[in-house]
Amino acid sequence: MTGHGLERMKYYGDTVIGERGQVVIPAELRKKFGIETGDRFLVMGGEQMGAWGLLLVKSDVLSQVVQDIFGGKLEEVLAREGRTEIPREPPTE
Repeated sequence: MTGHGLERMKYYGDTVIGERGQVVIPAELRKKFGIETGDRFLVMGGEQMGAWGLLLVKSDVLSQVVQDIFGGKLEEVLAREGRTEIPREPPTE
């Protein structure tokens, strides 16, 4: 089957959810994509055709994609669509 993009995906290993719900991203993947301590990710999930999954996307990457495709910041695009699920910064301590 072609056209689904999976043929371009690379397997980087597997991971286990820790007691506190933390996920370890394999070192090779972190190095390749420049993922560093403190980087923010959007975590999205959903169900489709009885299957489920999660998607982690660096927030700055998604913001750039939204800007390029939709011509505005993520918050603006969501507002235009009447959506309220706008990612918020975590509270500072």
